Amino acid sequence: MKRGRLFTGLGIYAWMVFIGVAVYSCANKGYPEGGPKDVTPPHVVEERPASYNRNFDKKSVNIYFDEFVQLKNVNEKFIISPPQARKPKVRLRGKYIMVEFQDSLRPETTYSLDFADAIADNNEGNPLGYYRYVFSTGNTIDTLELSGNVVDAETNEPVYNAYVFIYRNQADSVPITELPDYMARTDSSGFFRLTNLRQDDYKVVAVMDENRDYKYVPETEQIGFLDSVVRPVMLEMTRTDTLSDDSIVTNSYLAYGPNNLFIRLFPEEPTQLYMTNSERKQRELLYFTFSIPGRNDFEIELLDTVLHTPWYLTEQSAGKDTVKLWLTDSSVYRKDTLRFKLSYLKTDSLHQKSPHTDTVRLVFEEKRTTDRKKRKQEEETDVKPVVTFLNVAASVASEQDLNRGITLEFDKPLTGEGLDSIKLFEKVDTVYQPVAFELKRDSSRLRFYGLDVDWKPEQEYKLVIDSARITDIYGQHNNKLEKKFKVRGVESYGKIILHVQEGEGPVIVQLYKWENKKAENGRQLFTIVDEKTVDGTGDVVFDFLKAGKYGVRAVFDENGNGKWDTGLYLKKVQPEKIVYLPGEINVRQNFDIDQEFNLKIPYTRKDKKPEEKK
Repeated sequence: MKRGRLFTGLGIYAWMVFIGVAVYSCANKGYPEGGPKDVTPPHVVEERPASYNRNFDKKSVNIYFDEFVQLKNVNEKFIISPPQARKPKVRLRGKYIMVEFQDSLRPETTYSLDFADAIADNNEGNPLGYYRYVFSTGNTIDTLELSGNVVDAETNEPVYNAYVFIYRNQADSVPITELPDYMARTDSSGFFRLTNLRQDDYKVVAVMDENRDYKYVPETEQIGFLDSVVRPVMLEMTRTDTLSDDSIVTNSYLAYGPNNLFIRLFPEEPTQLYMTNSERKQRELLYFTFSIPGRNDFEIELLDTVLHTPWYLTEQSAGKDTVKLWLTDSSVYRKDTLRFKLSYLKTDSLHQKSPHTDTVRLVFEEKRTTDRKKRKQEEETDVKPVVTFLNVAASVASEQDLNRGITLEFDKPLTGEGLDSIKLFEKVDTVYQPVAFELKRDSSRLRFYGLDVDWKPEQEYKLVIDSARITDIYGQHNNKLEKKFKVRGVESYGKIILHVQEGEGPVIVQLYKWENKKAENGRQLFTIVDEKTVDGTGDVVFDFLKAGKYGVRAVFDENGNGKWDTGLYLKKVQPEKIVYLPGEINVRQNFDIDQEFNLKIPYTRKDKKPEEKK
């Protein structure tokens, strides 16, 4: 009996579990998984105090939403205009946002709190959109506006996240010393809009404000400015519209402006001259680097040793911002520690370049073997000394360009002896015949030599330098060098013929190619392939071009120094104008491309295709 009751109880319990599971499964099948994705942005349901409130005297503002929200990069995106020395704190409180003012508000002033797109819902991150809260500490709300675009002065591309500052004080130093009266920030298209302005004359400046202090740091941050002050206006305009029944109606509306301000942002050329580094990378070589290129009047005096003969050779970069001294006296370079007295120009506190004297101590340390076992084996065995050669690099590939010579780079200065051992041969049938060429040493880089050759298309050549024929100033000899190569044929190149029109003064026309990398600021890098100068209008020919895509731009060389010059804010110098030919030119082998380049009429590559001639 007990067994039967136990079995019966267990059976009933099992049946109850089975029925429960079945019902749960059926219930689950009745409910769909997930649901429609939330694509609705949050909505503002209340503002305390209400936006566009007058005689504002509160310490904070609360903005309420119909759902939980989140703040995305609010510290970067939120701005208050006019700005404050102590920025407001933006706090998230579930379904509302609190803005607490940390600084006193100006009297009789209209303020705008701009959140950009920092507000989004908490579930799917749907952005609220560009939201602004406006209030006035006086009896009226200012309504005037200014707007326009900021572009990069060199690339002509729109600049994102640049600040546009305007000032009633029109002194040149005001962007450096004072907070702006109003400010706005550019969007991804470079567009900015300054709102709720009072009527006045304003100085307009754009700054890439890296440290977010709402001021300009000269030669560190990028800047752009308008040459004249701007006064915002409001005009009543009329617009004629046609309704669906073909009736015509005239509507009135208010227009604010100017709305086409155009600012070119540029980095200033550094003007502070000073020595940035001094080191002894090799026993025989001293390095000295300066902050900027140009004249520096560098001189050096050896201390602790009196020499009556020259003890170094000077090698400078093209801009003289890098100075290399090759020590030629063995009694000097054999010392591990050397002391020098340096004299050079340095920018002083008055921003003038004045003579400066300094003393440096440079030490050279030999690299020592850290592997004790290896060092012990070398000591116990008869190891032959390693022979070091004078290294030479030749700018020769498997295919040589018709319009290029050959550059030889030696790793140390030469005595000048043995250069006649450099031979060039042309393959005639199966035999290499000597070829005449001109050898020239680079005027500034004393370790570089160039071979000028009248190449024959599609011909095979061989460059040979016999071993131990060329000697450097330290007694090292060269190793043997032999390179075989073939010169490209004329048909392997394309040509671009540019018809430049409507230019003014000297114009530098540059041919460039995009690189597969970007700079630290995200800008796509490019390399200048070739450049020619034309006087306003004329034809420019770029020949011996390899197949590929090329870009073209024109630099208005206003000062005639042969290069693009950036601006200088305090001297009211704008950067030189650059015009880009839209799109790219696709160069093909054995084709000539005719392309018009009108420097005053903007057009796209679709307006007129280049004419190709085979």
